[in-house]
Amino acid sequence: MKTVKNGKWSWEITPVPIPASQIEETINTDIIVIGAGLAGMVTTLAAQEAGVNPILIEKNGTFSARGFHNAAFNTKLQKEIGIQINYRQVIRDWIRWAQSKLDEDLLWLFAKKSGACMDWLIDIAESAGMQVGLWDGYFKGPDYTEYPVTHVFYTPGNRENSCNYGLVKTLEKTVVDRGISIHYNKPAVRLIRDGDGPVTGVIAGYPGHHTQYNASKGIVITTGDYSSDVEMLERYNPSALEADAQVYYPESCNRGEGHKLAMWVGGAMQKVEPHTAVVHLEAGAMSYFFLHVNAKGKRFKNEDVNAQSMSSIKEYQPGGIVWTVYDDNFLTDVKRVITEGLSGGLFCDQLTRLYGEEWDIDAEKALLEEHIKNGKVVKANTLEELAQKMKVPVDNLKATIDRYNELAAMKDDSDYGKRSELLTLIVKPPFYAGRLLSTVLTASGGLHTNINCEVLDEFDNAIKNLYVAGSAAGDFFANDYPTICPGIGHGRCITFGRIAGTIAAGKSIDFIPSAKI
Repeated sequence: MKTVKNGKWSWEITPVPIPASQIEETINTDIIVIGAGLAGMVTTLAAQEAGVNPILIEKNGTFSARGFHNAAFNTKLQKEIGIQINYRQVIRDWIRWAQSKLDEDLLWLFAKKSGACMDWLIDIAESAGMQVGLWDGYFKGPDYTEYPVTHVFYTPGNRENSCNYGLVKTLEKTVVDRGISIHYNKPAVRLIRDGDGPVTGVIAGYPGHHTQYNASKGIVITTGDYSSDVEMLERYNPSALEADAQVYYPESCNRGEGHKLAMWVGGAMQKVEPHTAVVHLEAGAMSYFFLHVNAKGKRFKNEDVNAQSMSSIKEYQPGGIVWTVYDDNFLTDVKRVITEGLSGGLFCDQLTRLYGEEWDIDAEKALLEEHIKNGKVVKANTLEELAQKMKVPVDNLKATIDRYNELAAMKDDSDYGKRSELLTLIVKPPFYAGRLLSTVLTASGGLHTNINCEVLDEFDNAIKNLYVAGSAAGDFFANDYPTICPGIGHGRCITFGRIAGTIAAGKSIDFIPSAKI
């Protein structure tokens, strides 16, 4: 929590310099990349491709990776499938989502460069035996619609357990095979900058056992976000503290070290506050599009919204408790909605269902049984028993379900305006209730930056030789995380990782092809 010392946050007090006596080794190279996640691996490979010698350092004993989805526009895979999208409209929708409180140049740059960056990554992954497909589970409602821009990397025969973990593992092997050094267990503790001059290096390691890395061309911060740092959330993203859980791999490792390193040498955080956060429902049950009730057993919303909205609104209900309620017909109901393209999205459709594949009922049955075993879903033969297991008032829940069934029978939700196609009866036992638990995945605000991925100071001046890519970068999101492009967080790690590595190496941004949009 906030320090009382001088009324400042802890990182506002610049640490004392590391004495030369604690430097055990000095290593000279062209570029140092700090952080071995998706953005760090991409940056490192891009820098070498651009003709320099990079070194990748990481505080943990292994790389970090998670998730399934990676967004990009105008890729060869989309073209092969026949996907045609008005990408200018995508960006306009994104800007409207953020109420223009972001750097539009970054968005338009992503739109023009992400396809080439994704194609480049696909070539690397496929040469190592991975495959890539386009996710077909995006939300397809008429009012809120997501775009088919989401790429899924996977190992054949092991899709659910590979994805981005498998991708980053593949990139790690590629980095090593190309003769690039990765130094694990090397936490970066100070950047080296003399006054207002360029950043010339980084000191990493532990007290008494530090290594000084001198970089002639630059330092690239790819350390991820700060979602594991409660104090930084309190300062920049307080609403994220209301979530039920925080998920990352390795667990609790994203503590904003890269942000702090930059701020200690004059870098600034983005100007728009509060920052956004990726808040989804990973910790709980599948939400689907069914009836949602709170701890009082009462309905409180139109359930026809995206996963981010479901996660956000639940925190304002009594005790932050929300359940999704359905009956034994639910598999048929979901199958119909998915097949007819009426809804979808995270926690309704399946995470890795690709174009041309059917929704897998057997997989959903297995997931339901798993959730019943671990308590995320309760099952009962009567509504009275269901209410007792949910610990909500029996009379309230029965009255809520009676009213919902009445609306469903009329196909007219005069209470909350839900689409008639998504109104389903709750009449056939057994009955189910799934507990919805919100999960902070990424605190999506970060360092003030520009289209060259340079870290800027409070006066918008670039700090020479200091770059940022991935979740540590700011100015890309505002108001809320734009789920209209599922996987955009990982997508920017890929796109801006390649851009940062290329520019830090001294190449023009034109080294990366641009798509016409």
